Amino acid sequence: MLQVLVSPLTYLQIRHEAKRWADWGYPAIFAFLSAYLVLRYGPIGVIAGQDGLLSKLLIVSSVLPGFYIAALAAIATFNRPGIDELMPAPTPTIVHRIGGQRNEIELTRRRFLTHLFAFLCFESLAVMVACMFASLVGVPILENFIAPVAYCIKIGFVFLLLLMFWQMLLGTLLGLYYLGDRLYRPY
Repeated sequence: MLQVLVSPLTYLQIRHEAKRWADWGYPAIFAFLSAYLVLRYGPIGVIAGQDGLLSKLLIVSSVLPGFYIAALAAIATFNRPGIDELMPAPTPTIVHRIGGQRNEIELTRRRFLTHLFAFLCFESLAVMVACMFASLVGVPILENFIAPVAYCIKIGFVFLLLLMFWQMLLGTLLGLYYLGDRLYRPY
């Protein structure tokens, strides 16, 4: 059952030469820069509190699942020639185990986009839950650690949260590119 619940994470298993940068490289760079700016130049309570990072990310991440689910529905019912043809070379692939054997499957645009928007929906829900719990119990948990350890945990959490945010943002832009432009090109 757990495998079914985390199945949107299969998007991360898609292989393509440019995807590693889109999924991890650029988000990590932006997360590092934004975490540095938030922790260095933000006010003392910039993480928690009514106007803190957690409340801002909670607002953004609570709105996005509806958009992602609507995009999934649109892609699933989209009737356009070519959406079910293989993506051009180098075609993204994903490995599935079928009958105990490893099968590398080349992706169509429809399958790629459904994996993408399912992942984005999952990630936005994960960010929302992380922000909710961190805003409720983050400070009491950090009080159990000595100051340097608590600060390292805080930095790590902020970086991870911002990494997920930037992954969502860049993934959303990729999905919008495909929905708004790439699906309608004849080539």
